[in-house]
Amino acid sequence: MNFENSHAVLSPEGPARQAARPHEEVVDFIPDAVLIVDDNGTVVRANLAAAALLGHARHTVEGRGVLDFLPSFDWNLTRPPAAPEDPGSLHGVRLRTTARAAGDRSFAAEIGTVRLDRHALHESIPYGSSLAISLRDVTRDEDARAALSRSLLQAEAVLRTAGEALIGTDAEGRIDLVNPAAARLLGGKAAELGGRELLSLLTFLGYDGEPLDAEDTPPAQVLRTGRASRLPAQELRTGDGTRLTADVSVRPVTEEGRIVGAVVALTDRRPYERLADEYAAAQTRSTRHHKAELERERQRTDLAADRTRELTEFLSGPLMGALCHLHAEMGRLADDSSRPLWPEATVSLEALAADVRMTMALVDTRSQPYGHGDDGAPVGPRRRTVLIDDVVQAGVRAAAAFAGPSRVQFSVHAPRFLVHVDPDDMTTAVGRLIADVIHTDDDPADRGPHHVFVAALHQRSLLRIEVRGPYNGGAREHFDIVQGIATAHGGTLRTHRAPGVSGSTYVLELPAAVKDEGEVDVVTGTGTGETDVAAPRPTGRHRSLTA
Repeated sequence: MNFENSHAVLSPEGPARQAARPHEEVVDFIPDAVLIVDDNGTVVRANLAAAALLGHARHTVEGRGVLDFLPSFDWNLTRPPAAPEDPGSLHGVRLRTTARAAGDRSFAAEIGTVRLDRHALHESIPYGSSLAISLRDVTRDEDARAALSRSLLQAEAVLRTAGEALIGTDAEGRIDLVNPAAARLLGGKAAELGGRELLSLLTFLGYDGEPLDAEDTPPAQVLRTGRASRLPAQELRTGDGTRLTADVSVRPVTEEGRIVGAVVALTDRRPYERLADEYAAAQTRSTRHHKAELERERQRTDLAADRTRELTEFLSGPLMGALCHLHAEMGRLADDSSRPLWPEATVSLEALAADVRMTMALVDTRSQPYGHGDDGAPVGPRRRTVLIDDVVQAGVRAAAAFAGPSRVQFSVHAPRFLVHVDPDDMTTAVGRLIADVIHTDDDPADRGPHHVFVAALHQRSLLRIEVRGPYNGGAREHFDIVQGIATAHGGTLRTHRAPGVSGSTYVLELPAAVKDEGEVDVVTGTGTGETDVAAPRPTGRHRSLTA
């Protein structure tokens, strides 16, 4: 047997091999990865792009099964077809699958197959190959597709949930996009509105209520000029004749500098107008209710003012006159020497006269606590700068008129300093506090003697007056009047009762009432009508008086 010819055929340096070598590199110039597969599904040829894509050297790819690189590849494509077909024909469209590369890395790939005639000798393709597979990495395409899908879903969600009516039109003004709010506004379904002219479904009205010309409507102007437009409170009319007011915003859609459409956003103002009408109606009802309440309060106030005026006129008129007459008659009877009475009767008359005098003081204070101005409103305290010692001494003297006949011993501590108060009010307050702490309902015949402590002191600008007596006090004819005086002066009246000790202590505090001694030189006297120059006084006084 001659092996020289056989050696020539099998040797890589044979004529056939040498003739094919210039064409072997042709497949490597193809940009896509190409795998040549035989009938057994074995890769018999791989170009450089396939080796680079799969992450292997070319000689490690060749000789392995195609399923190692394409796990989901259809094995039947490598088998001979049952019916003869033209070599080189494509098998359907390109398919998306998952390819496996080196290091167990997977990526999305798009493959296409071409049937080869395995009986023909193709240059650079091994004899017996039946299928050529091209694959391309489409990972970026898949990522872009996924991103686009997410964007579309988000855009759809935004369009569906948007409260505004959004309408997209093409360059001719035909509808190609509507959201549910726009479909409800236009009175149809989104699928039915596509392709219809917007101006046939929505009429723009002018200030006179007449329809605008098609060229003058905001969408037409935007499509013609390319400038965005916004019109608040635009009057519109839908296809079914419904009139509404909406804020209209139109923006052009451009592509490569050309106007290809517009987006119309409509904000229906009818819900806001209904809310405004409901709010206005509620405010009107509330105003009427308040007016009625104010009218009723005014009527009640007028009635109370009339009754107060009648009571004041009665107290200061007939009642005060009767009390004055009674006091004068009782005093005349007690002092009449032509009709001598036994001593007990004289004492009783004097006590009754003192009670009448106290009643007159109560009536006078209740009827006119303050003076009134021209408009009838109380003018409040008439403040003057006086010595607190004069005020306290005047209050001690006035206590006899408020407390009635009783024996009272006073301990008075009133240092010399100036205060800016209403002296008449302070005299009344001190006198009534003294009368309150010696007032008792348990034994009306208890006339004393009572020991009362009165002190006045100052802490910076705060005036503090303390009155302590044997009883708890709290009688309304005294306490309420002093409480009103304290409130009118911006002060407070507090009561202290020590546990286990009879009696109570009143503390009257008036802020910003104490003045520096050098601020004024002349001091106005208290309720007696006297005006004296400030003179040195002792720091305290202790005296015993009989009221």
